Amino acid sequence: MSQERIQVVLMRIIEGFSDYFISHLEKTYHKTPTKVEVKNITVEKKLGSTGIHIVRVTLDSDVGSDDASIAVKIYDESDQALEVVKSINLLENRLMEFQKKGIASASVIFFSGSVIIMEGIQGEVFRDSKIPKPQKYRYAGRGLAAFHGVQKNRVWFDKYKLLLTRCLDSAPISAEKKLQLENSFNRVIPLAEQASQHSGGPSFGDFHPGNLIFDIRVGRNPMIQTHIIDPEFLDISSEHDRLEDICNFFAVEAVDQYRMDKTLTKLAMNIKAFFTGYKEILAHKQHSLNDYYSKTYIPINFHLALMILMSILNIQHMDDLFGGEVGIQREISLRCNLIEKLLEDDSFPN
Repeated sequence: MSQERIQVVLMRIIEGFSDYFISHLEKTYHKTPTKVEVKNITVEKKLGSTGIHIVRVTLDSDVGSDDASIAVKIYDESDQALEVVKSINLLENRLMEFQKKGIASASVIFFSGSVIIMEGIQGEVFRDSKIPKPQKYRYAGRGLAAFHGVQKNRVWFDKYKLLLTRCLDSAPISAEKKLQLENSFNRVIPLAEQASQHSGGPSFGDFHPGNLIFDIRVGRNPMIQTHIIDPEFLDISSEHDRLEDICNFFAVEAVDQYRMDKTLTKLAMNIKAFFTGYKEILAHKQHSLNDYYSKTYIPINFHLALMILMSILNIQHMDDLFGGEVGIQREISLRCNLIEKLLEDDSFPN
């Protein structure tokens, strides 16, 4: 979306959330302005692939001038915003008690039709943040654990079996390779189902590095704020295995690392760092991973392999990205090999 279109849309609706700017100026000057004028609107950046734009609004008033930051998302369909706002509000409510621990979402300050305006989000997305990698993964784990909560529920594991069957049926791979993958999965399924009977929780639905913003502010406690954004596919029903979100977060990284050096050593280290943060939030609520999984086996390998199998369906028409049909087939073969490597190792990532 062009900066010009965003500016035009905002100028048309900006009166609808002028109270936000009044409140902003009150905090700055400790006085309530009686008149606020928008002098300029600048689209500063887009957050990853989320479609969320950070916009700076220059204000003038009878108490003084200042800049306010807002986050803007504009949809193609006029009725999309309402459902997304509901999801944003659900996420905000789930994270409310963790704000003092530096975990939050962006509050909606206005929406109309296809436009959502949220309070400004400072910071950098996961990949761009200069925070050391182990810390980034730890903060990511903390954020997801805060969303998941600690309630212990039964997993509807049959949905993963159905998904596996459908993916194997539809995947553009040979009958021989399908049989090999099916056998590998079938060996792991009983272990995974038994180990995760009571790991059920809500699903973020699209928890990936682009939906995490780290805001570092010296002198604030906590200094690092983790913003979780864009919960468009959030599902608060409780039958989802917690590993569904976790492995969605790591699926792309797993493929990238395996393509680069045919090992998963760095991936295993990053997953452990992620779980360090995840366990911190569980411990805060007097819980541990043993409440949700067996002590001997956490089925990361099954869920990660299933995510990568699903990704094969998505890449089969990406000729431009992989250099034509030959490149796509090479990539599919690599991902099949990665799936088998994951499923042969019950201890991954230990």
